[in-house]
Formats: sequence, C-alpha cells, structure tokens
Amino acid sequence: IFAFYIAATLTAATIIGLITVNIIDLGMQHFGEEAHRTHDVAYGALFTTLVVGVVVQLRRPERNGAGMVMGLIPSASLLLAAVLVDDLDRVFEFNPLRYAAAVAAVTALLHPAGRTFFRSFRLAAVSWPLVALVAAAAVPLLFFAGTNVDRQRDVTDMHTFMGHYGFMAALAYTIIGVGMLAGLRPTGWRLTAWVAALLAAVLGATSLLYPDAASSLAIGWALAAIAWAAAFVTLAARTHDAPITTDPSAPEPARLTHAG
Repeated sequence: IFAFYIAATLTAATIIGLITVNIIDLGMQHFGEEAHRTHDVAYGALFTTLVVGVVVQLRRPERNGAGMVMGLIPSASLLLAAVLVDDLDRVFEFNPLRYAAAVAAVTALLHPAGRTFFRSFRLAAVSWPLVALVAAAAVPLLFFAGTNVDRQRDVTDMHTFMGHYGFMAALAYTIIGVGMLAGLRPTGWRLTAWVAALLAAVLGATSLLYPDAASSLAIGWALAAIAWAAAFVTLAARTHDAPITTDPSAPEPARLTHAG
C-alpha cells in the first residue's frame, strides 16, 4: 500500500509537471517574462523538494524518514503563507501542487518507519552549530517572507493574482523548516541538509541572474544566501551521525552478581 501511494504521488507530480511544461512550450506570456522568473524558480524549488522527499522513499524508506517529512514542508509552508495573507484561493487552492501534497500526506501516514522514526529525535542527536546557522538565517528569511506576505495582501498586480508573492514566502519558510530538520538530525537527515543549502543557493543565484525580477534579493543578500548555503552544507558534511543509543523501551540485560 505504501508503494502504491508513492507511485500515486509521483504520478500526480508528473502530470502537474507535464502540464506546466506544456504551458511553457505554448509560449504563454506569463512564463516568458523575466519579471516572473524568480517566482517561477521558487515554485519549481518547492515542487522539487516534495518530489525528492518522496522519491527517496523508493529505497530503504525506514532510513529516509527525514526525507518524507521534508516532502511535506513545502505544502505546509504554502498553507501557512496562504493563511497569513488571508488568501487561500490564490496561494494554495489555485496551486496545483496541492494535489500531489494531498497524496504525499497519505503516503507519510503509511510510512513503514511509523512511530519508530520519532524516536530518532533526541537531544543528543541535535547539531547545535547547524541549528545556530538556521537561526541566523531565519531572521532575514522571515523578514523576506513578511515583505512578500505584505505584497500578496496589499499589492494588486499579476504576481498577486497568481499567488506568486505567497510562493516566495513559502520558499523562505521551507528553507527554515528543512534546515531545522537537518539540525535536529533524525534518521535520514543528511539529504535535508543538502536540500536546505540548495534552496538557499538557488534563491541567491536566481536573484543574481534576474536582479530586476519581482521578489529577487538585492545583490548583497543574494551573495549572503549563497555563502550561507556553502557554509551549511560544509558544516553538515563535517558533522558525524549521533551514536545509536539503546531503545529505552527494550528490557535491560541481566547483570551478573557476585555473592560474598
């Protein structure tokens, strides 16, 4: 059943992707303008994060629980952005990503790791340096998200109609969420570290390539995003996995006693 829902999620994602590509191939003006390029890349980053989180479940899902959680974060971030701007229609319901997200949620509930995955969240496993890097990035990211939330709520233009500012806020929340998940280091956490870094790097690189596009970062902040991504993935690569501890629910081994 779990494998069936993985296939169903990927099928939904493939259909959405093909429709999007078909729209681009038709040469619709909206997707052809550089003004939308940063928003388009942000949507692609959210969509890809979900797909990657599900794809890694095809092999040894019990060791990739963090990837499954990661796959749910973009949709949760979009929903949060939609609630904050009080615009569920444009930011979330208008977004075809919700179809794949709904099936992915069922897939997560059927994950073979079950409650065992949550036992991998231990204080001893937390990488405080990674958490500190995420906390440092959260300040400008939340400001960036707040700016786009205000735009989605107050500005009236094509970006607002398509929910694009909400996408940018969701991307900021996703970077924070996935990065924090990596810092907590549950089972399968290394993939999440790479994804968090890549999302930040993509945002920075896109802003440099299309500085005049709506929602692009200023040059200084774009370079900072890329530098943060490099620092985060480097630190993650040097971070060793936490030692495995005995399951607290397991019975203690018998102890030898000596008389006299």
